[in-house]
Amino acid sequence: MQRKKINVQHRAKILLRIFAKSWQLRPGAVLLYLFGALLETSSSITAIYAGARLSGILAHFVTSGQSDGVWFWFWITTITGALMGLGFLAMAYSKRILYYSITNWSINTFLLTLTEINFPEFYNDETRNLIQKVGGSYSWQMSNLMQLTFDLLYGILRFIAITIVVAQISWWVVPIIALFLVPTLLSDAKVSKLQWFVWDQKGDERHIFWGLEYLLRQAKSQMELRSLQASKHVLNKIDSMNSKFYNEQEVLYKKARPTLISAQILEGIGPAIAGIVVLRQFLHKIISFEQYLFTTGALVRIGGALNNIFGTLTTMQEPLILAENYFMLIEQVPKIKDAPDSKKLSTSTTPEIIFEDVTFTYPNQMDPVFKKFNLTIAPGEHIALVGENGAGKSTLIKLLLRFYKPDSGRILVNGQDLSLTTIDSWYEQIATLFQDFNQYPFTVAENITIGRSSNKPSKKLLDESAKFGGVDYLVKKYKYGWETVLESSFKNGIEPSGGQWQRIAISRAFYRQANILILDEPTSAIDAKAEYEIFNNIFNHYKNKSALIVSHRFSTVRRADRIVVLDQGKIVEQGSHQMLMKKSGLYHDLFTKQAAGYKE
Repeated sequence: MQRKKINVQHRAKILLRIFAKSWQLRPGAVLLYLFGALLETSSSITAIYAGARLSGILAHFVTSGQSDGVWFWFWITTITGALMGLGFLAMAYSKRILYYSITNWSINTFLLTLTEINFPEFYNDETRNLIQKVGGSYSWQMSNLMQLTFDLLYGILRFIAITIVVAQISWWVVPIIALFLVPTLLSDAKVSKLQWFVWDQKGDERHIFWGLEYLLRQAKSQMELRSLQASKHVLNKIDSMNSKFYNEQEVLYKKARPTLISAQILEGIGPAIAGIVVLRQFLHKIISFEQYLFTTGALVRIGGALNNIFGTLTTMQEPLILAENYFMLIEQVPKIKDAPDSKKLSTSTTPEIIFEDVTFTYPNQMDPVFKKFNLTIAPGEHIALVGENGAGKSTLIKLLLRFYKPDSGRILVNGQDLSLTTIDSWYEQIATLFQDFNQYPFTVAENITIGRSSNKPSKKLLDESAKFGGVDYLVKKYKYGWETVLESSFKNGIEPSGGQWQRIAISRAFYRQANILILDEPTSAIDAKAEYEIFNNIFNHYKNKSALIVSHRFSTVRRADRIVVLDQGKIVEQGSHQMLMKKSGLYHDLFTKQAAGYKE
């Protein structure tokens, strides 16, 4: 990814994209806004003119007693005032509609992007910082930028319309006012840019800040923080980062303060000069009293329009940078895509899986995890992966799930290159259960049926899955049964124990009814008896389906058809439990040490 320099042209493109997206989402609301802006602007100019004419007639009435046209211009002034209010109402209503639409679009697009980007990108510093920058405020900043875009459009429309009218009398007063507003625009923009620069450069600290803030909001984290009396230390860390950030911003602001004050003084000089010149024109009878009133009233509106334009441009600095990051994230970060010549994989049978000369190295690491690695998993075979930490067990699963691509070699599924297989058809074959499984704030039923959320929930399969994972007895204990929400912060919600959550996750994997079951430390929070029952169910039910199991508990893996022992990315042993115990190799050593721990 290459960051483009945010110049005027690039800013304009971002604003045009926001406007185009608003039109795409709610064209009716955009048209209503434009109608309201035109109505308010035209009514405003008419009101100024009518007010000037009315004031002239009243002044003439004082000296001559004549009041011809007074009621006509009175009603014009009154009606245009009401129309101005109607125009403002139309703009406010349409912006509210667009606000919700842009918010909904930006949230959905951001979250969809997170589900589509390549898995390794989550460990890429640039991508991680980009996600953190965008994720902190995108939901309201994108909507804020939409509102500012339409505010800018309205300000430009007002400025052009009033300028055209005033130019008929004193065309040169507008450049004078605009000229003296430029220093304010430039100084405000510079300060805003510098303040964002400070925030933008604090990527690592910002990541730590949000991580600590998240910990403080979690009940589970609070248990350790309080028992270790570590809360004060964490709060001091957060306060230190905040203070450092705001102090750096304050230093920048102090340096810029003289410039800001000078620019503010200059801003007031422009209207004063214009006012003096227009007054001299009236005193020298170059313009009439009514023209004087109209011009001075219009000058106030022009000043307001320019302030609106320049103020909006200044306020846009931060949202524009965020929008640039937002579009960079959703468009430039690499995403999971099927190769053009990808083929679907048949889900009717359990496939054969072959790792053929696979070499793989994690990004930013020198040593490969696998080098010319080979392994064949027959259809319906139950394989256990065993080895010490760092042996490559979880990496093998990540490659199989296409979270990473091999550097060389290939993975074949029924003879078909996995990289040339459509992702959806491959995932249709798989059910997974990781040690760090997800705990969804849904009902018990939905926590299980999400295992195959693309299909209509099946009560029969739900009951079978609950029984398989040992969740059926839990459901009977819950007051609201299947509809019990598994989140204690919800009304009538509950917080299951770690073991209960693990049973629910196992039921979820079973509900998927996949041909390949992948289990990575699936029962770490379950007691030995419950683990035995669950794996007994797995080995019995998945007789014609493949299972790939990673576990440090040898009581679990000993029933596998084949145990593959990994050491530093290499297969050093493989076979049944009985066969490997006779070899007295690495498996024998690991098994014996664990068994000795139980005996003691």
